[in-house]
Amino acid sequence: MGTPEHPWRGIDLDVYEQHMGDPGVGQLQRLRDITGEQLAAYPFRAIGVLGVAGGNGLDLIDPETTDAVYGYDINPEYLAACETRYRARLGDRLRLIETSIDRSVRIERVDLLIANLVVEYVGAEEFVAFAAANARSIGVLSCVIQHNDKAGFVSSTNHSSSFDALASVSSDIDPEALAAAMSDAGFAALDHREYPLPNGKTLVRQDFRTTPRP
Repeated sequence: MGTPEHPWRGIDLDVYEQHMGDPGVGQLQRLRDITGEQLAAYPFRAIGVLGVAGGNGLDLIDPETTDAVYGYDINPEYLAACETRYRARLGDRLRLIETSIDRSVRIERVDLLIANLVVEYVGAEEFVAFAAANARSIGVLSCVIQHNDKAGFVSSTNHSSSFDALASVSSDIDPEALAAAMSDAGFAALDHREYPLPNGKTLVRQDFRTTPRP
């Protein structure tokens, strides 16, 4: 379980969503759209979401064609918001789990694991180790990272200062280095897409498939 001192546990969900939804940032809607693409590209019955936060995009999951949705997050208040927002729609399919993400964590078996804006806060080495440790539980792993060529790590909004503490756990991720490390861990690259943002940043989606499972 995450410790109370972890900075993500101290960021209010409303502040997070207002920051991400700011017109100058444009990430909340863009991430929802990308989640829709991920779900459409890999229409599987068991789905996992790392860093589920308030569940942005969970409304795009069709309960008629989905058996289970696992949402993982370190912040219990985020999970409570997911419960309030999506329990009626997803019913018992929705399973929410409070946890940090590292190589010691074991997840439920899923056909599609979504990890959007997670790798930056876990670190590439730890994320790849996590993926390798759970390789037999993952069909397709689709992750989104942010590329910060023209902007700082945290975009400038009225809420920017609320994210200052994340500097202690955040790092820039190189997409090519991540792909190489995932390959070394036994994951084959499936897709690579880029999505420009209003402030000069780019979201980079990288999809991987594990080696065949018995």
